[in-house]
Amino acid sequence: MAMDKSAADAFVYAKAGGMLAKSFVGKRAALLFSARSLQELWSLLFTDEVPVVPETLLARELETQAQSVFIRDYKQLIANYDAPAPVLIALLHSFDYDNIKEIGTSLSLGEKEMPAVADISPYNLIAYRKWPDIAAMTDGSPLAWYDTVPQVSDQQQNDYRLDCQYVRELWQACAVLSPGCREQLVALLKEKLRMDNVLWALRLRIYYGMDGDLVRANLAYAGDGMRSDDPLAAEAIQTLGWELDNYEHWKHWKFASLLNPHEDSVVWSVEPRWLADAYKKRYVERAYRLFHRFPFTECPLVCWYILKQNELDMIRTASESLRLHVPASQAMQTAGVREVHNV
Repeated sequence: MAMDKSAADAFVYAKAGGMLAKSFVGKRAALLFSARSLQELWSLLFTDEVPVVPETLLARELETQAQSVFIRDYKQLIANYDAPAPVLIALLHSFDYDNIKEIGTSLSLGEKEMPAVADISPYNLIAYRKWPDIAAMTDGSPLAWYDTVPQVSDQQQNDYRLDCQYVRELWQACAVLSPGCREQLVALLKEKLRMDNVLWALRLRIYYGMDGDLVRANLAYAGDGMRSDDPLAAEAIQTLGWELDNYEHWKHWKFASLLNPHEDSVVWSVEPRWLADAYKKRYVERAYRLFHRFPFTECPLVCWYILKQNELDMIRTASESLRLHVPASQAMQTAGVREVHNV
């Protein structure tokens, strides 16, 4: 049952803090990589009996279960609010945007059964019970434009439109945060959205060989058009003029400290994966610090979401490393987790 906002803020802060204390975040993340089998990892994470299925299927079941628990716990927390802040719902909507991509692909391939989707009800944008009528599934929602089964050739453009739409929803939700936490939480979320654009621009240039104009056409923008001063895309557009293998172009960038190391007289080129991992670590650390800064606002719950989403990513890494028999030390390095004793 929903409470008044001040009571809900206090309850959610206490509840979320208790849940984080038992989560595999911070030093406790190392425990995920101490498991010697998928069965042991399952028992570490869940109280349910380990499913008796082949290892490949167990890895999939484990990752699906971990995502379901994450969504369930988050929904239980926001359910304490009579009117949850838009940013809290926007974070959850990311799953529906991913779901509609899967549904569109499934229908375009003529599949008869709906693909597995993340259940965020009652906050869902999509009427899943109306499968396979995609127009009925999206009718009356912000996704109503996605009303026909796409051709395979249309998937990329549809996915791009969905990505842009979700980014704008989250961007706009930042504008109505509580005054107490607004400045720092907005900075955290908006910087993340800008960095996602930078990373996407780098990947398009490096892996797909796109030129600047084509990259600009594939970025997410806060406003209409492809303005160079768009608050969401400006930093990505700025980097389009920098040579990828010329450190002189990158060394004074505001995120230069997150770039892969540069040594004099050694060939260097910017590495998107290194930058992404370094920024993610910084993003999560900032969320961890912010959790306690503004206890009676939506800030703790946004930070909880960020931290638990990172935990989910690490669970997937631990699961896949066990399935593929990757050494724990290598898996921890990939996840950015340090080995800590006596956690």
